[in-house]
Amino acid sequence: MFERELEQLLQKKSYRRLALNTQEIRVYARPVGGHTYVVIYYPEDTAKTITAQGQENNTRNVKRYFYDAGYMGLEVLSLVETGEPARLRAAFTVYENVWFLDVDAKRVIMYEGQEDFDSLRSGLEDILYQPFSNKREPADGQHFTISPCNTLLVTANILIFFLCEIFGSTLDTEFLLEHGALNYQRVVVFKEYYRLFSYMFLHGGIQHLFNNMLILWFLGDNLEKQMGHVKYLFLYFASGILAGFASMSYNGSIGRFVVCVGASGAIFGVSGALAYIVLVNRGHVENLKVRQMLLFIALSLYGGFSSQGVDNVAHVGGLVAGVFLALLLYRKKIAGSRPTAEKRLD
Repeated sequence: MFERELEQLLQKKSYRRLALNTQEIRVYARPVGGHTYVVIYYPEDTAKTITAQGQENNTRNVKRYFYDAGYMGLEVLSLVETGEPARLRAAFTVYENVWFLDVDAKRVIMYEGQEDFDSLRSGLEDILYQPFSNKREPADGQHFTISPCNTLLVTANILIFFLCEIFGSTLDTEFLLEHGALNYQRVVVFKEYYRLFSYMFLHGGIQHLFNNMLILWFLGDNLEKQMGHVKYLFLYFASGILAGFASMSYNGSIGRFVVCVGASGAIFGVSGALAYIVLVNRGHVENLKVRQMLLFIALSLYGGFSSQGVDNVAHVGGLVAGVFLALLLYRKKIAGSRPTAEKRLD
């Protein structure tokens, strides 16, 4: 996937790929004035096995090819795709430009003293920061791309909804109360603490279910990929429980003993966590942007406050819980400011 995007970038800059008799490297060239810019690209599989002598031979053979064809003023850049740049340092000598494309850390790494080559650096950084460029091709038997925990949550909510419809009605408040809905008196007086968990899987009607599951399907998938399965499940349920506790406490304090159902408290937790992650990564998470996430949250909250029968306290409680839990749990890209090219390898 990265190779395709790299080739598109080079084509836009008028580079042409040479049909050389080698499968290990890719060679691109752009003659301009009295110079010829040459890019030698080492795919990750090649970089894993390359030796210092092999790299020198490749560079020498490519230069000989151009000299024999009458090209002068050669400037050569080696681009090495790798997730282990430090290990490859010894394999690539410094007598030519060598840049390591660290697709895991999403950065371009250069040796000390090397400058930008034909204004390629910013374009390469843009490619590395696109969501698809940081995804490796799945190994054999590992083509499952749907986030399993989020899919399980959505499936469980749908199945429970239809089971409730079979044995009763999800629009019947008494029926929902008898099957796990959240209520201050049931939790505080009768000590039915399980309701802080079970209410998340109940919904009042098909539209309530559809709206929640549609949002959860997309946002939960993104969050699980960023946080991992265990942390995602913990954040989801913890946000839902804290949202339910906030709702129950507020309504109980004003003497309003309402019946609360729905996954929206947990979903607002997911939204808050994802907004935090997008923010600390400066918008470089999947296809999400900070402005999009904040606008979505603002519109969702506005829709709740401007509608009747919506538990806004649960929404706000879940949102705050999600941001707080993400602050505690999320570490993978917390330094996610866009890295600049490094001048040396540590």
